[in-house]
Amino acid sequence: MADLLELPSPLAVGFGGFWGPKRFEVEGRVQYDRVGAASAPWQEFLLGFPEDGSTCWVASAQGRWYATREVPALGAPSSDYLRPGETIDLGPQGVWVVQEVGRRQLKSAQGNLTGIPNPDVVTRFADLSGAKGRFATLDYGDGSEPPQLFVGYQFDPAEIKLDSGAPLDQPSAQVKDVQCPNCGGNLPLLSERAERVVCQYCGMQSDLRQGHLEALGPTPPPAIPPTIPIGAEAVLRGVKVVCCGFVVRSCMVEGERYPWTEYLLWAGPSAGYWWLMEEEGAWWLVTPLEPGDVLDSNHAATYRGESYAWKQQVTARVDHVVGEFYWKVVIGESVEATEFEGPGGKLSRERAKTEIAYSFCGGFSPQELAAFGIKPPAGAVGGAASGGSSGCGTIAIVLLVLLAIVIVIALADCSSGGGGGGGYYGGGYYSK
Repeated sequence: MADLLELPSPLAVGFGGFWGPKRFEVEGRVQYDRVGAASAPWQEFLLGFPEDGSTCWVASAQGRWYATREVPALGAPSSDYLRPGETIDLGPQGVWVVQEVGRRQLKSAQGNLTGIPNPDVVTRFADLSGAKGRFATLDYGDGSEPPQLFVGYQFDPAEIKLDSGAPLDQPSAQVKDVQCPNCGGNLPLLSERAERVVCQYCGMQSDLRQGHLEALGPTPPPAIPPTIPIGAEAVLRGVKVVCCGFVVRSCMVEGERYPWTEYLLWAGPSAGYWWLMEEEGAWWLVTPLEPGDVLDSNHAATYRGESYAWKQQVTARVDHVVGEFYWKVVIGESVEATEFEGPGGKLSRERAKTEIAYSFCGGFSPQELAAFGIKPPAGAVGGAASGGSSGCGTIAIVLLVLLAIVIVIALADCSSGGGGGGGYYGGGYYSK
């Protein structure tokens, strides 16, 4: 089996401590990566409780901690028939929405572990979303055994006291500079989960590997200059953020192509990533929604008792990118997205072959842009005050939120048997 990847964590095999009054020992660690998906490797730790012989898997993602335990998989359907967005009834475990179906592969393992797949075996999983933040994974393994069901929850790291006395906080990556492999430009890494970097000086696209950039090829410069510069810092709604990425996207509506811009903001390890979007002078703040909390009939959607009417559906395309991103963004990638309009803003749905995600686009005052040290563009208005537009940016940015959630799902996966991980991504602004 391959050596362990360099993924920092305050936990390690052999560490011990107390979770509340219960003693635990870290018995194992596994590291996985998705197959056929643009995501980063993640790791999970097996905690054993000597007092009662129980175990659970824990993982951290964007400053949040998650745990999952195995429960009976009663009524689990065949993975061949699962589709993103459909509802399944798992008996005593309740009703769930299928959020993702996919495949993964074990990269490395350490410790006292049983039942984990061989490194060369591709296993199948389905991530499920329930109401009020519940998440679960159906682990189908290689198909030779019945599926396993792991139900998860988010926990407060303050509940755990390590023997070392160290807090259970995810180590923060130190901001450091890397050099563009093409022009030699100095590129400070602004966030903690950069996977792909596009040089703001020459447009060279690179992947970040072991602290260095490996060039992939040039990208065209954005046709629309960013309003918020890469590296600009601000305090928005009481949280310090830095702009680390800029995206230009577009869609076709009645034969006309509409562009819009999106800004990826890093809000620190506790808050994770936020998105701002500008579409025809209207600014929006985008937050993810849990699929299990949305009732979707295709013609309308309901969220927290409010109804949202179907407005439009388009195919959106990535045209330009600059900065650093938490997934391997590709110019030209597209997604089908649907927009529902209702109280306070727009509810967006992105449905792909293997995944579904929802987000809410609420108004953002252009005056808040002054926090970045810039003057609001002439004619800019808050999204909710704009009365909507004929463009389609608000329904497509959900893809980027989805990709963030995919990372959350991957890192929050605490089931060792081959699942993709629970898809809880917390409340508030985006945090995987």
